[in-house]
Amino acid sequence: MRAAVIDLGTNTFNLIIAEKQNGKLYEIYRDKRSVKLGKGGLVQNIIASDAYERAIIAIKEYVHIIKNYNTNKIKAIATSAFRSTQNGLLLAKEIEEIISTDVEIIDGDKEAEYIYYGIKTAVQLNNEIVLMVDIGGGSNELIIGNNEKIYWKKSYLLGISRLIEHFKPTDPLTYQNIYSISEHIKATLGNFKEIIQPYGIKTLICSSGSFDLIANILHFKEFNAALDPLKTYNHLNLWQYIKLLDTLIISSYEQRKEMLGMDLTRIEMIPIAALFLRTIMEYANFTKIIHSAYAIKEGVWVKTFCI
Repeated sequence: MRAAVIDLGTNTFNLIIAEKQNGKLYEIYRDKRSVKLGKGGLVQNIIASDAYERAIIAIKEYVHIIKNYNTNKIKAIATSAFRSTQNGLLLAKEIEEIISTDVEIIDGDKEAEYIYYGIKTAVQLNNEIVLMVDIGGGSNELIIGNNEKIYWKKSYLLGISRLIEHFKPTDPLTYQNIYSISEHIKATLGNFKEIIQPYGIKTLICSSGSFDLIANILHFKEFNAALDPLKTYNHLNLWQYIKLLDTLIISSYEQRKEMLGMDLTRIEMIPIAALFLRTIMEYANFTKIIHSAYAIKEGVWVKTFCI
């Protein structure tokens, strides 16, 4: 059976078409579209008209792709922008008409669960308890777990689009930008330090667009080539990772544009993503950083069509 999952994210729409082979996900096709649903309206709890139109265009293109691949079933899930805006439900209904199937608007708890299964499918987890972080446009999910189960999970309204819309930072970031956003992240995370400490976590696994970009830039630095699309996870050099985060946080648009591996659709967002990740580094003594190429859409596929 060939099935598609459409992940209707706040910044990016993602599509994966896959088949179940030997009880596992076998990827046929993947695509992503930068729709930036949060731009121009997220703080006011609306999806702006131009963002709304970008979403409709992307979905119509996805329908053609899905038909061309003779896909039997479609599962569509919608996340932060849809559940937190006044017209999110309206957009979901319009998308349902186009794809001829339901759009499930999931809450943050369900989103974190799907992300766990996506990362678990990609990375060779064992009984070591790790922190998993998914960086989204509207929300970021933090999960503590191992190969056996989730010990704790939570979704925070700290997505990169949401932070940009709220703080409207300059480029490059000023000291005041960095301080204000970092303090807001810490305040929103609340008692997370007390939550994570008992687990003695040493490994951080991150997923989704902004972290895909960071991993890609690091891969160019080390190997002068993009990430291997056939690899589902990558170990990152801890020292190089921290150094890159610090560089991205204070970089200008022009400086980032010159970086090998940079994705221009994320060039304005990546300093804030780096700041979020740099803040997370303060919560545990991490000694290992892993990039997961799989995230929510793969988790949805596995949970829906493999289990």
